[in-house]
Formats: sequence, C-alpha cells, structure tokens
Amino acid sequence: MSTDMQEYSLTFQRDVIAEYASGNHLRIVETYEDVGISGLTLKDRPALTKLLVDVINPARRFSVLLVFDVSRWGRFQDVDESAFYEYTCRRAGVKVVYVAEPFENDGSPVACIMKTLKRAMAGELSRDMSRKVFLGICVNVQRGFHGGGPAPYGMQRLLVNKDGVKQTLALHEYKSVQTDRIVLTPGPAHEAALVRKIFEWYTRKDVSGASIAPRLNDFGIVNRGGRPWCGQVILDILRNETYIGTNVYSRTSSKLDSGWKRLPSSDWIRIPGAYLPLVDKGVFEKAPKKMRNWHARPTREDIIEGLQMVVAKQGRLNQKLLHHYRSAPSVEQVMHEFGSLYDAYKEIGYPPNLDPERSENRNVEHKTEHLLADLLLEEIRRRGHHAEYAKHTGTLCIDKTLRVQLVARSTWLIHGKLPYWVARWPDRFAIDFLVYGRIERSGKELIDFHIFPRGSLKPGVYTVIYRNGKSFFEHFRYRDLRMLLALSDTVPIIDVGSLASAVQVQ
Repeated sequence: MSTDMQEYSLTFQRDVIAEYASGNHLRIVETYEDVGISGLTLKDRPALTKLLVDVINPARRFSVLLVFDVSRWGRFQDVDESAFYEYTCRRAGVKVVYVAEPFENDGSPVACIMKTLKRAMAGELSRDMSRKVFLGICVNVQRGFHGGGPAPYGMQRLLVNKDGVKQTLALHEYKSVQTDRIVLTPGPAHEAALVRKIFEWYTRKDVSGASIAPRLNDFGIVNRGGRPWCGQVILDILRNETYIGTNVYSRTSSKLDSGWKRLPSSDWIRIPGAYLPLVDKGVFEKAPKKMRNWHARPTREDIIEGLQMVVAKQGRLNQKLLHHYRSAPSVEQVMHEFGSLYDAYKEIGYPPNLDPERSENRNVEHKTEHLLADLLLEEIRRRGHHAEYAKHTGTLCIDKTLRVQLVARSTWLIHGKLPYWVARWPDRFAIDFLVYGRIERSGKELIDFHIFPRGSLKPGVYTVIYRNGKSFFEHFRYRDLRMLLALSDTVPIIDVGSLASAVQVQ
C-alpha cells in the first residue's frame, strides 16, 4: 500500500488472499505487509526484503506465496526487477500464486506475456501519477499557493479554506482538508526585522554572507530551530525570492525516486507578486549582484586596467597598494593570471625597479642564491665531485649528471599580512631537482628548504608551497641540505680530464 489514504487497501487485499487460501486448503503462516510505502524501489520495502530473505532460508515455514496481483511486487521502472524477485522465489522452491489475476501463473506463454504487460503497466502508472501530481502542484503554484515545504525564516504559512478563512499554521501543523490551500506571509516581527537587517548589512556594508553568521551568533541570536547560524543559511536567505513576494517552485527534482538534483534557474517556475513582500525589491536585487561580483574572476583586461589605475594614482605599484585599493585586483588574482607580479609589471610596462620594496627583496634573493651556490660548490668539490654553477639559470651541475636548480624566495603577503611562498618548476630547461629555500620577510636568513624531485611539480606552473603556517609538501621539506649532499654522493664520480681526453681521441 503506497499511501495512508488507501485505508481499505490492505484490508481488502488480506480478505481476498484469505478467501483464496480457504478455498484451496492452504493455511497462512506468515504475512508480509509494506504499509504506506511506495513501491518504486526495494530499499524502502522492509517487508519485501524480509520475504526474500525468508524465501532462501531452508527452514522457512511455507512453500506457496500468495500475492494479490502482479503490481504488488512494486511499480518498478525496470520491469525485469519484479520478474527477478518472482524468479528468486521460484528458484528457492516456493510457488507464486496471483489470487486476483485472471490467468494461472503456470509458466505458459500466455501467463508470461500477461505478467510482462502487467509489470509495464504498473511502472507506467507510477510515471503517469507522478506527472499528474507535478502538473497539479504547478497549477496551484501559478494560482499563488505554496508548493510545499517549510516556510523560510521570517515567513509563515497561512491556511486558506474554500470560504477564504485564513489561519496561521505553526511548525509541524498541516492542512487536514484536501481542498484547503496554503500561502506564505511575513512571519513574526522579530524574524522579519532580522531578515531585513541581514539584507541591509550585506548590501550596504563591506561584509560577506559568511561573516554575518558569526555576528548573529555573537549577539546570541539563534535560528528557528534553536541552532547557531552558518554562512550557507545566510546565503540561502539572500538568494530566496520569496522575500520579494515571488512564488518559486521546481528548483529541485527527485521524481520517481531517481535521486535529488538541482535544476537550472531557467527551469524554475516563478510567479511574481504571489505573496506580501518582506524585503524591498530594489534592496533584494543588490544581493545577487554583489554575489556575482564577489565570486566572478576578473578577466585579464580587468586586471591590467586595475593595475594601471593604481600606477596612475600612486606612481608606483606593490602588494600594499593592491591591498589598499578595493577596486584593484588582489595579489592572488594577479598571480593566478600572470604567474607573478613581475610578469604583470612587464605586461603593463611598469619598471619593477621603481618599487623599492620588491627590488630589495630580489637583491636579497639573488645574493642568497649565489651564497648558497658557493657553499655547495665548495662542499661538493671537497667530497671529490666535479661541480659547475650557471648563474643565468641558477643551475648546479654535479659530475655532468645531476642538475639541480637553486632558488631562494622571500614571502608574498595576502591581504598585507598572510605570508605564503610560491615555486615554479622551469619549463625551458631540464633539471633533476629543485631546491627551494624560504627567506623570512623580516630578515635575510633562510628558514628551511624544499627539495623537489622531477615530477613533483607541474612545469611552468606557479604552485603554492607554504601558506598559513603549513607546508603543502611537508615530505619534501628539510632544515638543511644534507639530503642534497647525500644525493650528490650517489652520483658516480667521473674523471672529467679522462673524459675530455677520450672525446679528443674520438
């Protein structure tokens, strides 16, 4: 039985089955009933599941299964599913009898054809009922009635009967008369005021939806369920067109138990002016516009225009200035588009040497790299290896076999205070390892090293190595370069002089 409104269905089925059993000298020892459950899937059918388990049990108490009709297995969209359950019973030695069908379930061609038609008709009935129910709700929605579900925060449900009498419905209260309808109206004054305040904060102040939630929680304000607010709930409020009186339906779909899915906005059913508005339409329209601007990634042209604007106003360009001007692109956006601030400077024709802060950092980085190369050359040669250093690429070559690039970088800042380090594996020449040394912003000393082998980073792509006090490549991080020296010792020592002589002889 699929719904509680079929109050006589189970009783009627039970009486027909009992009458058949009595007329055929059968004694009923077990009854399997799924009460008020849809027959679309097996997962929500505990009685049918128990039946299939009992059937395969050698100690079962029955050898005949009496079923009212073919559709009682379920109105599955795949007709083979109900056939499979019947076959499971027959295979276990249990005879299946349909007491209300006009044919004998004797395996004859006529019986097989009739059962297949009945199963297809059962599935089609579910599809047809689903389609009719959906169209019926759509008609009510177009008439301005609520399509179902709880009222959003700040709104309440209002019951309207056929005589126009209205009554407010509390939580968990529902209509009892089929012809009654439900509309939405502004709810309690304190909830309505809070919704308006959320829209005011978001549209008039420089706050995000996620930052409004902790503000409400700090005030000790809880939602309708008595729980703290979260950012996603705030965003749902700011997107909900119900607050401007629009009745919206069919935003999601789960027809025929096919799984819940969100439908595109173009498929929604919208009825403007169906309810009394809670929020002014002009204020509401600012919220989704701000969301689009907040999440929209600026184009390359937008970033260039923003950088040129800062140069025109200040005559120089650096991270602090990008953070200062809210209309300018963020450092992260520039890094994502150009790979580095230096490349962005070249794109707009800004000489980076005019930025004393960045120039000083680059000088420190170059000096550190050269000092590091000198120390490594001395130690590697002392160990009996041949080593050469190419300053233009920062590459250290050991015994003409192992190629290591030495890089020292100072920190970048997000929003002027959150440090992070970014590495780039070269894509114009081959190396075996990238040694990435981190320089503390407040000083000129190396903090640690990341030794990346070939394949660990994507060539030509800037990768965040360290951010918010966390290394994303902890298993490659070392306090010193002993690991690199150990790697150099694994390279076979080549007599360069003998190699040169051999080349000359050839």
